[in-house]
Amino acid sequence: MRRMLFIAVCLMLVAVIATLAGPEKNNLIIGTNQEPDQFNPWEGAADTKENVMALFYIGLTYFDSAGKLQPGLATEIPTEQNGRVRIIKDAQGKIIRQEVDWTIRTNAKWSDGVDITTDDVLFTLEVQQHPLIPVTFRTFSNMIQEIRVKDKKNFTIVYKEANLFYASPTGRVGLARFYDIAPKHIWEPIFREAIREAQANPAKAAEIIQQKFLGADAATGKDPAKVVGSGPFKFAEWQRNQFARFVRRPDFFLAPPGDPKNYVQEVIVRFYTTTETLLSAILAGEVDASDDIGLAGQDPEVLRRQLGDRGSVEVSPSGFIEQLNFNNFVRGRKYAGKDVDLPVCQIADDLLLGDKRTRQAIIQALDREAIKVVFPGAILSNSFVVRGDLGFHDKLNPWPRNVENAKKLLAELGWTPGPGGVLQRKTADGRTVFFRLPHVTTPATFRVRTQEILQRQLRDVGIELVPSNQPASVLFSTEFVSGSNCNWQGIIEFASAGGIGEAPADELSGELWADDPDTPAPFDNIPRSANGFAGSNVTGWANAEYDKLHFLALSQIDADARAETLKKMQEIFNDELPFIPLYERVEILTTKKGLVNYTKGTPLTRTPFWNAWEWGWEQNGAKKVR
Repeated sequence: MRRMLFIAVCLMLVAVIATLAGPEKNNLIIGTNQEPDQFNPWEGAADTKENVMALFYIGLTYFDSAGKLQPGLATEIPTEQNGRVRIIKDAQGKIIRQEVDWTIRTNAKWSDGVDITTDDVLFTLEVQQHPLIPVTFRTFSNMIQEIRVKDKKNFTIVYKEANLFYASPTGRVGLARFYDIAPKHIWEPIFREAIREAQANPAKAAEIIQQKFLGADAATGKDPAKVVGSGPFKFAEWQRNQFARFVRRPDFFLAPPGDPKNYVQEVIVRFYTTTETLLSAILAGEVDASDDIGLAGQDPEVLRRQLGDRGSVEVSPSGFIEQLNFNNFVRGRKYAGKDVDLPVCQIADDLLLGDKRTRQAIIQALDREAIKVVFPGAILSNSFVVRGDLGFHDKLNPWPRNVENAKKLLAELGWTPGPGGVLQRKTADGRTVFFRLPHVTTPATFRVRTQEILQRQLRDVGIELVPSNQPASVLFSTEFVSGSNCNWQGIIEFASAGGIGEAPADELSGELWADDPDTPAPFDNIPRSANGFAGSNVTGWANAEYDKLHFLALSQIDADARAETLKKMQEIFNDELPFIPLYERVEILTTKKGLVNYTKGTPLTRTPFWNAWEWGWEQNGAKKVR
């Protein structure tokens, strides 16, 4: 009895000490259940990477906690009113280019003390546009005609057409996927050596780039001195599968009100393998705050009761759609009436995933209202555009659950009942294949529950779901997430960001376009070995009419005209179903009592949602900035 009492008292003391650790040490411990695979500024899609990199990078602009765009590395935001944006038209009134003038702050420095200059800008774009680099997001870099440099701090980006989002963070400027500008003095030697070796050995070019560029010390953190950023914190260390640590920069050019020493001086991001272990750490006081991903699928009301007066729970719209993505690397495809020369994944081909009737059958086999209960607060989604975004309308739901229609479509495709009720069919080469549909996602609790529901619902039409799970650092890595690699050959489930007010310039829309008519390389946005796994269309879906509308909408200044174009795109999407939209998510943040300025505040910011230089503890004198 005494021993049990002693243990209980010790646990209470540990909890008390953990609770006080943040303010006492003036540090902040953030918990998440995902871990980045690396910190390369040009490549990647995982939002946890974006969040972590927001600690040591900042773009030319950023969103404040009220959702207002503010100058970051830049001295001011370019507008037509201040003369920094010029739209040039021909004699017929057609836009032929757009010029945007930027000035980098004189006191903007890299975390190793080197000035941030236009040399960094030119180098960043060179890497972004290089065909051997597996850049994830080229929507806007493909629009850049040239960069005119005036001096070390002033430059002009010339776009071939109107870029409506020329000042938005995270890739919209067009210089890099993450945070606009990368340090030339760190990355140029790495880049030159990787390209030289890749060009000398074309057969192994993708592998070389993976090892020499994506796997460089500047990305992996093996040598902390080489992980250099522009943001408020400096990278200190990364213990894989455990934590990453960052320390405040005294020379960062943005400062919260009052004495900077009153604000958080160190940030530790802890990586937990499951949501349950993260939640336990939060409730035990070992974690001061969660990110916007770690508690996905948790019930905020239950969290509020569990935390009580020890902390708070913030819930906000996310702009993210949870989706089931189909592998479309199959035989016999056409694009604008011509044969498509892309890799083929055998299982996806056998399951006829490239035929829209298969995808239409699967969505009709699902009760998506029942599925969204795994994510409290979620809203059923029927589009690739998020609710409230330009062009969104809720009359595009042609696919309520209809098991009989699903069975008819599958029968039409040649599937018949087989052993144990699993569908089977004969292939053209005489093989018997069974409809065993692979499904891979992260091990997040709500996704595991989704797999269980999908198994039951798909069984009703004779489809056997074969679930598997991978850590986020694996699932979102270049070598895995691309369907052309055939690491996944059925469905991959993840969520994508639909930028509110930014469609079709957001990441989610970008995952659907395949071919840019202004570039000589075919299917430039479909990652595969032939293009160094660059691009964000990881499923390989390609539709010429959709692409035509996509590029039209990108340059439509008139909002009403753009909305009409988006509706046409949604009609194509709802017929073709390159992915099945499950629901639009909400996001949950938890914070320990006394922590200030750690807030998402608005769905406009999405990720990265935080302005880390403003974080602090009330008892240390930190002030709220909103």
